[in-house]
Amino acid sequence: MKRSAIIALSALAVLVIAAACSPALTPTTFEVVLNGANQVPPNASTAVGTANVTVVGNRLAIDGAWDGFDIVEPGPYVHGPAAAGANGPALFELTYDNAARTFEGTFTMNSDQMAYFLADELYLVLPSAAYPDGEIRGQLDH
Repeated sequence: MKRSAIIALSALAVLVIAAACSPALTPTTFEVVLNGANQVPPNASTAVGTANVTVVGNRLAIDGAWDGFDIVEPGPYVHGPAAAGANGPALFELTYDNAARTFEGTFTMNSDQMAYFLADELYLVLPSAAYPDGEIRGQLDH
């Protein structure tokens, strides 16, 4: 009797944990729009960009394109934690090609970063000479 109760409680614990983790385990793909109005503070840039974001488990994959400026160092980054309208530190550096106007990166998120993603507190920033803190920005709202 005691053994069956322990097994039942263990099974229940596994189900509760699986339910809590399911948003992170379900493959998620969405598009992010980047523009100057999303930057903090907003700017008057007419540049635009988009990014395709895919999350599977704790793996974050981003590929995107932009137009209207050249990216400058330190280059594009995923930042967080910060909700729309706030700023956070750089977490992941993306590679970019100014000639092709593309950027990309694949990252493994730790538990804190995964929590930021699930709370919509990650965002992309692409810097330029005119706006070194970010010409365009897009929140990774999924």
